[in-house]
Amino acid sequence: MQWETLKIEGEGAVRHLVLNRPEKHNAVNLQLLTELTEACGTLDTDRECVAVILRGEGKSFCSGADLKESITDDVSTRDLLERAQMGSRAIMALVDMAPVTIAAMHGHAIGGGACFGAACDFRIGAESARVSVRESSLGLSLSWHSIPNFVHLVGSSHAKEMIMFGDTYAPQTLLAYGYFGEVVPDDQLLAAAGRLAERVVAQPPLPVRMTKASINALVKALDRSVFHMDPYGLALTAGTMDSRKAREAFFKGEQPQWRGE
Repeated sequence: MQWETLKIEGEGAVRHLVLNRPEKHNAVNLQLLTELTEACGTLDTDRECVAVILRGEGKSFCSGADLKESITDDVSTRDLLERAQMGSRAIMALVDMAPVTIAAMHGHAIGGGACFGAACDFRIGAESARVSVRESSLGLSLSWHSIPNFVHLVGSSHAKEMIMFGDTYAPQTLLAYGYFGEVVPDDQLLAAAGRLAERVVAQPPLPVRMTKASINALVKALDRSVFHMDPYGLALTAGTMDSRKAREAFFKGEQPQWRGE
């Protein structure tokens, strides 16, 4: 199957799932979310595929959503809800995929890009990687069922810090937090991801898949029941006055005055 915003490379046990909008720094649009969900489904049912390396083409892993496309004042609440649900489906497709997933992250990994990485089983950061979650700073709640993934990775305190304040993090900081398992020079990123994938392939495949499924079931047991209202949170916050002011200020480079409404 051919897609426009991503591609699958390789054959046999290890595949590369490549975000392929390099001219946009692999920014997330609705088409990418749809195609990512489809591609994960394709890899999930491929019996030869044991490990998947998620990476971005060009200068960045993924620069997050195009705000001019994703959230505007003329978008209805129903449309906002549907878009949030599309993001949740893409994230859960990454989480639930049977093959082991490895995010190889370089350059910008912003918003949705940071969430894609958090949804994978392992993350390797290049020295150029700069990770941030800016939704709160834009007056939005973080959705896509991603808050639990950050909490599981870095703990509640660091997750609050990363999501509330929208700071940009260098890879060594996120290595200490537990978001990255390894940090390497940019020219060694794909080799490092390949080595980890080969370690996965070298193990008996059924216990590996069972281990992934069992650990996910254990640590994520409450996620779906607690976060069933997750898309509604984004739809609610996107319609607030503060969110409108935040988007206007973002494009103008200004600091808005918050009203809490």
